[in-house]
Amino acid sequence: MSESIYQNEGQPETLDRGKREEKTVDIYECLDSVRNTERQQALQHTGSVSAENRRHRSVQVCLWLLCVLLLTAVMVLCVYFTTDRNRLLTHNYDHLKKLSHELQVALEENEHLLTNTSKLIEEKSQCLLNTRYLSEERDLLMNESTELKGWFTEQDQRSDHFKWIYYNFSFYYFVSEWKTWSDSREACKQRGADLMIINSKEEQVIIQKITSSKFWIGLSTEEGAWKWVDGTAVTASYWMNGFPKYFSQNCAVTSSSSSSSGWSDCLCKDRYGGICEKRMFIQNGKF
Repeated sequence: MSESIYQNEGQPETLDRGKREEKTVDIYECLDSVRNTERQQALQHTGSVSAENRRHRSVQVCLWLLCVLLLTAVMVLCVYFTTDRNRLLTHNYDHLKKLSHELQVALEENEHLLTNTSKLIEEKSQCLLNTRYLSEERDLLMNESTELKGWFTEQDQRSDHFKWIYYNFSFYYFVSEWKTWSDSREACKQRGADLMIINSKEEQVIIQKITSSKFWIGLSTEEGAWKWVDGTAVTASYWMNGFPKYFSQNCAVTSSSSSSSGWSDCLCKDRYGGICEKRMFIQNGKF
């Protein structure tokens, strides 16, 4: 019985030890499984971290490549736009230079045109002024023509027949009667003329060809100086050698001979023929 008790008593102890061993085994297995699980989780975590790092590195590499590409693109665009800008600036500079030259030429032409226009305006003004003068001269000529017509009618009605000679806008009449210088001038005035004034060599030559003796001309001394009947001084003289002698109250005659021709002075009281002249040119706005 005691053996049975011991046996009975020993069975539970054996059972408990077995159970304890099984529990211990279970615990170890649980611990192993936990360790395995933790190791797997750690390995999984490590793998996920590595994968995450690799993804980050890939993203960083892509970003760096993208930045490099963008920087390269920016540099290429900068070079392109800089080159194009320089080309445009060069083109614009050449174009502006050409335009400036054309503008300068246009300004010079405009200035030339303005100068020509000013000259044309001055010429136009002068033409208008000349036209006005010509109109006045025409009116004076018409009036003078009427006066001449009356003057010639009056001369034709005179009892003494004479001949007027025309030369270079002047009419000449030779007074054949011998008179003093004053009387010859008075005879000319009665015919609407005056003693002759010689203004040119051609006029002197014409008179020399017509005259063959001495004829009074409109030249005499006044206060020691020779003056024409219109009060003007002598500008061109055709004195013969040895003349004038400058006697008191001298007057001039013109003569022509085979030996000499030209002017000489005589006493105004001497008697010679006279040459009258009626001038037809305008002087101081009057005939």
